[in-house]
Amino acid sequence: MNQFRLGQRLGTVSTASFRRSHNESLIDTLAHRKDITFAWSRIQAGEDEQNVSSGSKGLPPYIAHRAGVNCLAIDQIEGRFLFSGGADSAVRLWDLEEHVHGHAVTWSPPSITKSTPKATLTKATVNSHTHALTSLSIYPFDPTPSTLLTTSYDKTLKVHSITPSSLTPLHSFNLEFTPYTHSISPLPDSPPLIAVGTAHPSIRLLDLRSGLSTHSLSGPNGAVYTLSWSPKQSHILASGSADGKVLFFDIRRANAAFASLDADDAIGVIGTSVSTGLGRRHDLLDFNAVAHNGPVTSIQWTPHGDKLITSGHDQRIRVWDAASGRNDLVHFGPRVRNERQGSLTPLLSPLGFHRPGQESLFWPNDDGKGMIFQHHMREGHLLKILRTEGVRIADVQAKAKRGGPANLGRLTSGGRINAMVWRSHAQMGEGLEMYTAHGDGRICAWLPSYAADAEGEHEAEHEEEKKGKAKIEQPAFVEQDTAPAPTPVVDEAELKRKRKRDMLEDMLGGLSKQSMRFS
Repeated sequence: MNQFRLGQRLGTVSTASFRRSHNESLIDTLAHRKDITFAWSRIQAGEDEQNVSSGSKGLPPYIAHRAGVNCLAIDQIEGRFLFSGGADSAVRLWDLEEHVHGHAVTWSPPSITKSTPKATLTKATVNSHTHALTSLSIYPFDPTPSTLLTTSYDKTLKVHSITPSSLTPLHSFNLEFTPYTHSISPLPDSPPLIAVGTAHPSIRLLDLRSGLSTHSLSGPNGAVYTLSWSPKQSHILASGSADGKVLFFDIRRANAAFASLDADDAIGVIGTSVSTGLGRRHDLLDFNAVAHNGPVTSIQWTPHGDKLITSGHDQRIRVWDAASGRNDLVHFGPRVRNERQGSLTPLLSPLGFHRPGQESLFWPNDDGKGMIFQHHMREGHLLKILRTEGVRIADVQAKAKRGGPANLGRLTSGGRINAMVWRSHAQMGEGLEMYTAHGDGRICAWLPSYAADAEGEHEAEHEEEKKGKAKIEQPAFVEQDTAPAPTPVVDEAELKRKRKRDMLEDMLGGLSKQSMRFS
């Protein structure tokens, strides 16, 4: 970075190149900030902070929802307001400008920054949701966020009015089936339609102007877990369902389905239009083709619209060419885990924070260990592992071993990450933040830290381990002229954990043939 600063001063490095390099360094140094918390009203104003920080009755110290946090959304214009939906049926509004962030991650001693919700909707509120929320989004075309959309296990989609200090339910769509996801086109010229995926094998289109359901799109043979509108064509919609299919729909047509993805197709359809991805109709659609050998839990376009990213229960993340439907055969390694009965979406690095073709993909691994894998999106290799502070991997493994693969304890654990969102217009700190929703009711903040700090901390751990080993090898008592010194107390369990962590890092580095950093 110092070399780039010198080059910028000398005029050999352009401002755009310097900004892009700086933004990439922010992406590469994300770390969990334990000192930034979101506290539900369970934490009273006069409560002892020391007692709260240690937790009580098995609950985490600060929680945003009484049960797990299922979904998150941040307005992409101001980047000020965060909305959360929980398994307790509550919807909460948080003002992120209350946080005063520093430029580096400091862990000792942490000065806790606690944020409280500015507005809350609970099941006691009239016309609010009565069951756990499944998805949440902000209407994207208002200059300031004024409309919030939510779906819930109570089989409704609700429209809410937003002010900086209140949330008000306005209208409810009755869906008759459990909704798992919904999506709005990001293009300003698109009609005000909401696509909703439910447990029924069809997609519902809802009109915000009339407040009615317009029509349904048929094609999937199972529940629709994920939906995504094209970033280039406002009438193109993609879906992923429990039967492993990824289908594309042209909502202007009577027979809307016109294309599908095939995991075995590494060539694609020749002669398609690069701008629209449309070719000859009978060449693109095959109802027998599957994109994953199991339910599809996410589908999304890259911001430029040239690639599609999908994930499924076959423990695979796949990258597709959006123009031809070709499977790019990108392999993200054998450690990917995905057992989510619903939507589980990876997070792509935002625009302007990477060089062309160097996008990062962040995957919240569905194993309850609180790990986020940072991969190179187009090549698949592992760049970094982000760890959630406060999650003990040994405890998660022990619970999984006792309860089997369908252990319900993972549903409410701090290591279960249900959603991730970017805040790329932050006015404080470095201008980039990531927030994650966890099964124990927490909302965690991830901010950039300097790589030098991380390396210094890692070297300090090695020095402590060496000193600990030296103390163990010393005799318990040394004959001196004066009284013998007391035997130093060494935490052998901590040293053993450090040794295992170093061995794991070396093994993973050998498998990926490159060095990795652990946060």
